[in-house]
Amino acid sequence: MSVPPRIGFIGLGIMGRAMALNLHRAGFQVSVYNRTRSRTTEFADLGCQVASTPRALAKMCDTIITMVSDPAAIDEVLEGPEGAASAFQGGNALINMSTLSPDYTAALAKKCYAAGVVFLDCPVSGSKAAAEKGQLVILAGAEKAALERFAPVLKTMGKEIVYAGLPPAGTALKLCVNLIVAQLTTALAESAALAQAQGIDPALIFETLAHNPAMNCGYFSLKKDNILKRDFPPAFPLRHMLKDARFMLAEAAKKRLELPVTAAVERLMTKSYNSGYGDKDLSVVLDTLAEPL
Repeated sequence: MSVPPRIGFIGLGIMGRAMALNLHRAGFQVSVYNRTRSRTTEFADLGCQVASTPRALAKMCDTIITMVSDPAAIDEVLEGPEGAASAFQGGNALINMSTLSPDYTAALAKKCYAAGVVFLDCPVSGSKAAAEKGQLVILAGAEKAALERFAPVLKTMGKEIVYAGLPPAGTALKLCVNLIVAQLTTALAESAALAQAQGIDPALIFETLAHNPAMNCGYFSLKKDNILKRDFPPAFPLRHMLKDARFMLAEAAKKRLELPVTAAVERLMTKSYNSGYGDKDLSVVLDTLAEPL
């Protein structure tokens, strides 16, 4: 990029914090906004400007990156008199890296186009560890020229960019990928629960997987300690995957497609969420499987 962008980063949660830090470490001018103000202290200490409102952030910066939880959170930071969109002028850019619904993303793309704002639909594949290492996979829906322009920014946060097409193609691809993540996680949890029910040490499952090249999946290794120690620090909070599963099922219903396994996973996650596990890692469904019927 001939002139480095002034980046305003909104959303300093598990993923966003790591992504914004990587941008700062790479030398980009980064300013931040977060609804929970205490999460901005670390960035202020690093010399980053902290905006009091999303509008103030957008007035400081020409490129806004959003990494928040859901459509309601996006509405909160973009819309209204203090929202970032109220300060957009022609030539600004919005890179959304949150996982939203395809319908919401398509509508957001249209709003940006009408306002003369470049829009990139760029959710990510990977969780906390990948975000911290800058090893995320960026799933991009954008005009190719816009993607080329902002590739240096995206490659600071991710190791690869997968081009899916125009918005909301990035979001659509993200739902397909997260469907696999949800089912891999629940498969591990059910396998461990079945092993315990039969008096078998669940560690033997992971030993077997490690010896089988066709099944030695890196994701299983990431979740090994969660399953064996029954400890679920949030690398990917259950509430976020439950939101995504509901988006998957809604998209499938629109296309008259049945996703029976995903529907069963959504029911299990809903039960887990209703047990108060929403902020724990998705693998906490193992505890829900152990609850009495």
